Amino acid sequence: MNLLITGGTGFVGSAVVEQLLQRGDCIQIVSRNTKKKQEASLVQMPAAGALFSEKVIASLDGIINLAGESIAGSRWDATIRQRILNSRVAATSCIVDSIRRNQERGLPFPKVLVNASAIGYYGTHPQQRFTESSGSGYGFLADVCRAWELEAIKGESLGMRVVRLRLGHVLERDGGMLPRVATPFSFGMGGYLGDGQQWMSWIHRKDLVNIIIQALDNGAWQGVYNACTPYAVTMKEFMEVLGTTLGSKCRTRIPALLARILFGEMAEEVLLKGQKVYPKRLLQQGYPFQYSQLSEALADIYPRN
Repeated sequence: MNLLITGGTGFVGSAVVEQLLQRGDCIQIVSRNTKKKQEASLVQMPAAGALFSEKVIASLDGIINLAGESIAGSRWDATIRQRILNSRVAATSCIVDSIRRNQERGLPFPKVLVNASAIGYYGTHPQQRFTESSGSGYGFLADVCRAWELEAIKGESLGMRVVRLRLGHVLERDGGMLPRVATPFSFGMGGYLGDGQQWMSWIHRKDLVNIIIQALDNGAWQGVYNACTPYAVTMKEFMEVLGTTLGSKCRTRIPALLARILFGEMAEEVLLKGQKVYPKRLLQQGYPFQYSQLSEALADIYPRN
């Protein structure tokens, strides 16, 4: 397949690109990080208000859209919040508008868009279990995900098959949240934030890559899917299993007040509150998780020598 991947040098995107190249797909990557060496070709992201070239869009069989400013890259302020929102909405809008332009001119265009989103769509709740049929919640991340998905959905009116994947916490040792919470265990200081009862819905990156590729390949996949395992855990449980895997006890607890001082608004939406999310549609689709249990996932990520 001829594919365009936005965010193709990122934590998730680089793993997707590697897998697709191994099976022989032709990849064009759109990324802000042009220094990473890739076997795929790099495509410049169009300037604000501009579109991808007709030729690029006409050459594609599908698009995987993983673009987005990291939500954990720095403390949130008005500027960072705007960058988080704009990086997702603008990239998706550019993709859909480029496809619409080709369609209106009678030119070829890709027939499938796999678009990332996040479980932040549901907002937070201490007890409720969210499935794909649950409504959108409240808060900054819910607003971002809602706006992000609204742009992607526009592709359906153009005759595209659009798959929206709401990602949970993605686990691997070279990125995401896992290295940050694992490092303190090396010094005997591993622990959890707040009361530890906030839910964490997670997925091993290997499973996520497989899900993205199946969503790309399988014409039966369409609409929203929660990209997380069926077995959410509380933060305290997560840290205890992580400590056991690393051979260190979960000893500390960071009070909620200190977390708010250290991380600001991000602490409220990402660290001190959570979502118990269930991948109902993935299970209905028959997706076979490689790592459905946290202990299995962490043992694969941190094998004992």
